[in-house]
Amino acid sequence: MRHRTTLLLAALLPFTSATAADAGDCPATLQLHELSCVATAQGWFHAANPATARQIAEDAALAASSFETYFGRPAPRGAVIAGEQGRAIPDDIGQALAAVGAAWQIPWLDAADRRAVQRSALERQLRASMPGADEAQLQARIDATLPSASAPPDTATDRSALRHEIGHMLLIRAFWDAPATDASRSAGHYGGPGPDWLDELAAVLMESQAMTGDRRAKLHSPEAAAHMQPLATFFDMAHPMVARMSELASRGPGAHVISGAEAQRLTGDAGWFYVQARGVADFLLDTSDDPAVFGRIAAFLADGGDMAGWLAAHGAQTGLPASITELDAVWTQWLAARAPSPEAAQAR
Repeated sequence: MRHRTTLLLAALLPFTSATAADAGDCPATLQLHELSCVATAQGWFHAANPATARQIAEDAALAASSFETYFGRPAPRGAVIAGEQGRAIPDDIGQALAAVGAAWQIPWLDAADRRAVQRSALERQLRASMPGADEAQLQARIDATLPSASAPPDTATDRSALRHEIGHMLLIRAFWDAPATDASRSAGHYGGPGPDWLDELAAVLMESQAMTGDRRAKLHSPEAAAHMQPLATFFDMAHPMVARMSELASRGPGAHVISGAEAQRLTGDAGWFYVQARGVADFLLDTSDDPAVFGRIAAFLADGGDMAGWLAAHGAQTGLPASITELDAVWTQWLAARAPSPEAAQAR
């Protein structure tokens, strides 16, 4: 996902015992911590209140529609559980969801939970760094650091981020089976078993217009050229966050809140990987004759092929070159045609 000032990552941690949720059309066997649930054609969506559950269901529907447009396959049904402080979905609930058809499952921090996690993490940090501070001084420092509790949360970014994460899961479950997905975790992949560039491309295709606009603006900014990888490199490289995930995992289970300079250090140059994924998506849509070209690529890669093989076998049929070298030349021209003029660059 795009870099934000605060990076939130949830590691595996079982839920505590829970009571039955107000499930509505959701499976009555699920035991969740007083969460509301909405069931739709896209799956089952749990949150602290009905309005949030409906909002999550709407975002899942938007992601599913985009996925079917760009990948040409039905979006697998899934489940989102927002709450429980971002902890992973426990095995028994995951199995119950899978039994009713949830091919993918995402634990999620909603806005209220995110604020609670941020406050708790900051309080721990300050208590360690300010020994002897009185309680009023401590709370005042927290209040001065975090957004006001009464300020409206950035729900637009949160909703786009959720659609991004759903995009990852839709790609994985539509083109790879569960054993392949599990094996990918030990093979150095950031997400699913497919190459990291395709995994991230699927996710950015699900994002909101506002987030897409931000990525495009960065792609066509003067500094972008220094960060774009040749396509031969991009199609084969690991996601820049792979190495950083192990550092976060070493901090133990739970939701980690990393802000400011530490977030900048951990994410490093990873933001450009997302930007190039969006750029390659736009490039292939602009230059191919197939609006669902990504589904054809994903199917070929899921069968064990690579991008070079797909171009050799199918590039000409979709209006693309037959080799990565030729494709990279067209990509370079495509980028140059969209670069800002010298006058525009000086005006920035």
